[in-house]
Amino acid sequence: MVCALGAAVCFGTATVLQAMAARQAAGTGGGGDAALLLRALRQWRYLAGLGLDGLGFLLQIAALRSIPIYAVGAALASSLAVTAVVAARLLRVRLSGLEWGAVAVVCAGLAMLGLASGTEGHRGGSTALKYAMAAAAVGVLLLGTVGG
Repeated sequence: MVCALGAAVCFGTATVLQAMAARQAAGTGGGGDAALLLRALRQWRYLAGLGLDGLGFLLQIAALRSIPIYAVGAALASSLAVTAVVAARLLRVRLSGLEWGAVAVVCAGLAMLGLASGTEGHRGGSTALKYAMAAAAVGVLLLGTVGG
């Protein structure tokens, strides 16, 4: 769980650092999206954010090898709370009491999930489940194609 929470901290902090770099790059000149990206890539905050994204990915893989996927997913979802807290500090964003309450609820929910989670089962799904999952994936693909 420590690796999953570390990944959440990395992803949340990377988001804020990249936002700071993009904001500064947008203010330094004109140009299209490619020019903005090139200006952002010259900033240490953006590069540090990319590095934290890479570290978060490695921590996520390590977490997935040791705890169930639902626990890793919940821990990674807490990166939104990390982003809010780091943005409040670095970007001087004022969070309302309701937003601070939401951060506390996310942390409490994650703690309860960690306490309640058990070991992962070793049985595979049935053949019908495998076909149903494949059919669902094809359905989502078709809906995406039609929607796009």
